Amino acid sequence: MEITTINGVPVLRHSGTQSHTDITLTFAVGSRDETLRTIGVAHALEHLVMHAVRDVPIEMNAEVDLMTTTFVASGSAARVGEFLNRLCRVLADPPVERLALEAGVLAAEEGSVAHPVTALLMYVRYGATGPGLAWLEGPGYDGLTPEHVTSFARRWFVASNAVLQVSGPLPENLELALPAGPAADRVLRPGRTFDGPAVVGFGIPAAGVLLTLPPDDDVRLSTLAIGVLRQRVEEQCRHVGGHSYDVDADLLVGPGGSSDWVVYADARDGSEKAVSAAVVEALIDLAGNGPTATELGYAVARAEERIAADEPELRRAFMNLLGGMFGEPELKPVDLNRLAAVQPADVAAVLKAALPTALGYADEHALDPWRQAGFTRQAICPVVAELPPGRTFRPSLAARAFLKEARAMTWVRTDEALVLRDEDGVHAVRWDEIAGVQRGDDDSPTIVFGLNGCSIPVDTDMFRGAGDLLAELGDRVPAELWFDETKLGPADH
Repeated sequence: MEITTINGVPVLRHSGTQSHTDITLTFAVGSRDETLRTIGVAHALEHLVMHAVRDVPIEMNAEVDLMTTTFVASGSAARVGEFLNRLCRVLADPPVERLALEAGVLAAEEGSVAHPVTALLMYVRYGATGPGLAWLEGPGYDGLTPEHVTSFARRWFVASNAVLQVSGPLPENLELALPAGPAADRVLRPGRTFDGPAVVGFGIPAAGVLLTLPPDDDVRLSTLAIGVLRQRVEEQCRHVGGHSYDVDADLLVGPGGSSDWVVYADARDGSEKAVSAAVVEALIDLAGNGPTATELGYAVARAEERIAADEPELRRAFMNLLGGMFGEPELKPVDLNRLAAVQPADVAAVLKAALPTALGYADEHALDPWRQAGFTRQAICPVVAELPPGRTFRPSLAARAFLKEARAMTWVRTDEALVLRDEDGVHAVRWDEIAGVQRGDDDSPTIVFGLNGCSIPVDTDMFRGAGDLLAELGDRVPAELWFDETKLGPADH
């Protein structure tokens, strides 16, 4: 293993004698570092810079997920070096004049940074901020401005926030001319918690669960426990039941090393309840009894195979460099003797400890297995018990006569918050916690988005006095938080 530094960027050299060069340039920034107003800016920046280097005649690609932005390339050392040098120069000065045109390309791609189940559970946990933004559309790519892109690039795409991995010959004359200086401080909103395990329902044909697990130890026990759970769910949902194709797990690391893991399984039409039952039953049984000897043996063998096929010290160095940028503790080397000695009770203990704060998801018509397992259904955004005192607004008589949902609706304006009671409960958005406001038009109301995940429509056609609330919003909410609905088409969750 060899680690060097070029212009402040750590460079990890993989061993091997291949004649061509493969590189992976990873930045510790992803969609969770956006805001409601700038949803999609990381993906837009990635598109802009890849367009600028598209004429380098090698294999290349890029990806944005919740936590990272990654660029990969493969070819001769000279061409890969040209790609890296040009890429870094473009990241330092993005070609934002192409942004309006690229917005259409981005919309046509219909990409996402996370599976819909992961996105929804992150939204329930974190609201309209951080990883929860993966669930929202925001202003769309056509609502981004050149300043959004350049500011995001300057904030995050700096040498101290990048790691370069190289297999094969190291390109000569690498510049990696990224801006110097530290990346911005990352402030994550605390996640929403519940009094015991909870579950939410929606219309995604799937089931899943979010578990917060402790930092990995020298046998990677948290990762091993999630692997066993995913394995059990896949066996039941795909190989035994024939209900699912896509069964997987997503990871979001937090400060201090605790990790939010989501294990999910899609459901074919008509099998939503079976998949829902399989996921929650796998979790409850593994937390109570641990895996079978066969399940654990397979999981440990897979971990050993990955270590044997990889360069474990190089991988650990990469994870520690990247993890340091996220505030994670340093990973210790894997102790193969302790890994081989892991017992079913060790896996059970990890999952049992996480169970009280577990957050499940099921199709809204397939929630019974979760209730029977002791999970309490929760609203997707926080609700409070009752309306607070304040200036009250009701829908007009016409609205109440023709719209059933209007009969349960009441708006209240207080000095601290804008509040709405609807069929789901009482939702409040504090004036000082407004994430953004989507302007209304003749066909749609103005929508106020709170950092807590609640959203409140202010509809001038629905109730008298809405004009007063709109005027107050105009005074209270900075202009940069207002946006229009995208014209590029609705998001498809």
